[in-house]
Amino acid sequence: MGCFPPNSRRWKVLMQTSNTDHLAHFIDEYRVVRKPEIQRLLGISRSTLGRRIKAGKFPKPASIDNGRSCWLFKDVREWLLK
Repeated sequence: MGCFPPNSRRWKVLMQTSNTDHLAHFIDEYRVVRKPEIQRLLGISRSTLGRRIKAGKFPKPASIDNGRSCWLFKDVREWLLK
C-alpha cells in the first residue's frame, strides 16, 4: 500500500472500517489459487481435476511463471455458484 503516505487523508479514508472490508473482499477475490488448494476444496485428485478442465467442466487455469497453473479465487467461486 505504498501509494499513499500513512498520515495522508486518503490513507485514513482507505483504512476506515467500511473501506477495509471492501478492500479485504477485493483482495480475497483476486488471490491466486493453486492446484493443491483446488483439489482439497473439491476433494478430487490431480488427474480428475485435469480431466474436468479438459472436458470444460472446470475453468481453465492461467499459466504463471515456470509453467505453473493457477486460478483467481473469484473464478473458482463463480464456478462453484453455478
